[in-house]
Amino acid sequence: MRWYELPEARQLASLGKRLSKAARQRLQWMLFYSFNGRNVARTCRHFGISRQTFYRWKGRFDRHDLTTLEEHSHRPHKVRRPTWTPQLAERVLALRRQYPRWGKDKLVVLLRREHLIVSTSMVGRILGDLKRRGALHEPPRAAVLRQRRRKLRNRPWAIRKPKY
Repeated sequence: MRWYELPEARQLASLGKRLSKAARQRLQWMLFYSFNGRNVARTCRHFGISRQTFYRWKGRFDRHDLTTLEEHSHRPHKVRRPTWTPQLAERVLALRRQYPRWGKDKLVVLLRREHLIVSTSMVGRILGDLKRRGALHEPPRAAVLRQRRRKLRNRPWAIRKPKY
């Protein structure tokens, strides 16, 4: 039996769709497989393909939609980052204003205490966005504080990260 003798193939042809040469070849694999006792090893030997390739196409194959045998793009899907809500951004901004020298790690712990589950990287993205929009300004560092940076005294912002 040839691919054009299959009722689904005639139906596909009547819709004006044509299969590519590679898709017709894959359809031959599936027909040979089904008409020869569903023997994968024999089918792969006959056509000179690997079992991995056959099983990949067999998994995609839908006998009612022969376009599943067509090649598809290998381009990766764009991963959409989860967006944050304006309420979350406002809460991060309020905490940052309360603790101006605290970074994303410490802020995440405070947010989790309020039962807001967010990742550290998301808080970092929110802080970056707030800085870009001008909603958050870094407090200026005094020259005296820069000189005392190495000393452990007189650093009100140097507070350990709170425990979860």
